[in-house]
Amino acid sequence: MKIVKAVGKAVDFIEWICMTCSVISVLVMMLLVTADVVGRKFFHHPIPGSVEINEEYVMIALVYLAMSYVYKEGGHVRVTLFRHFIPGPVKTVVDTGLNILGLLFFALIVLLGWQTSLRAIRFQETSSCLLAYPMAPAYLILTLGAALLCIRILETIVSPRKIKWE
Repeated sequence: MKIVKAVGKAVDFIEWICMTCSVISVLVMMLLVTADVVGRKFFHHPIPGSVEINEEYVMIALVYLAMSYVYKEGGHVRVTLFRHFIPGPVKTVVDTGLNILGLLFFALIVLLGWQTSLRAIRFQETSSCLLAYPMAPAYLILTLGAALLCIRILETIVSPRKIKWE
């Protein structure tokens, strides 16, 4: 039991770091877009690669690093139109089944993200923009976020009351 609590605290800490990075990425995106617009409109010199950096790094960090925290807080979109008509025991089975499907889907994202990250590292894959920055860190960010979400979904399957739903 101590191991489970220690792992839970470690996941909480990693998730807090990821969520902090996600919030910082919003600020970076705001500053980068503002600087690009100001440079373009007032100095006729936009920031090279700013759109690509926002698309390929900042947006990835914003979305994927926040996924597990949002899941834990019950913030993801859910269809609950018929949920109140389903009896309690059946609702538990349906929720578990849907969580297993979600776990399989995001585990596939983790697997493919990891393979893509390794390939990008091996072949030194770079972006197609002028700056030609490495793409492997963006793939690793995606993989980390999906892996944390898998841990949270697995936690929900084992202990459904830990996650806020309603």
